[in-house]
Amino acid sequence: MTTNDLFTAPQVAKICSTDLKTIHNWVNRGEIKFFRTPGRHLRFRREDILEFLVKFGYPIPDGFAPARHKAVVIDASEETGDSIAKALSDDMEVKTFTDHFDALLQIGKDRPSLVLVNFNSNPDMIKVVRNISKNENDLPILAYGSDPQLSEDPKKAGAMDAIPATDGVSVRNKVASIVQNNFKTAV
Repeated sequence: MTTNDLFTAPQVAKICSTDLKTIHNWVNRGEIKFFRTPGRHLRFRREDILEFLVKFGYPIPDGFAPARHKAVVIDASEETGDSIAKALSDDMEVKTFTDHFDALLQIGKDRPSLVLVNFNSNPDMIKVVRNISKNENDLPILAYGSDPQLSEDPKKAGAMDAIPATDGVSVRNKVASIVQNNFKTAV
């Protein structure tokens, strides 16, 4: 959590278009989560403010909600890549690439939250995963494909997991569990 994720009572009052006394009333009634600094000042976490805004129907100010997770899908089959992207698009911003060189450039430029790679689509994908893993060692990589032999080679190359599936629903379910376990906000 950064200091940009913590807010004072006057800042929350401004976000909610109300006065400071109302914020103190909400705190006293337990309607909004908060904590106190060692000096007893109120502080509010961004996710708690968002939860409050949604719960009570307040509009969420532009730019206040955290950015959506980004995913890069590398799949030589445009049809399969689009199927994966469609399954994930409600939860993440997804960019698909049939060419792994273009995908690597995008990964370096955009720093996504997750990379998905179809190992059946190109024999060079093991090298691609090794390069991503070597240069972006904390970037989760999920390998997928229809080959039942998929399980170990992608993991040895640096993928966090490999699943024998190419349908969007199966991949989306695995991505949901990865995001829930690795990131603050869940899919």
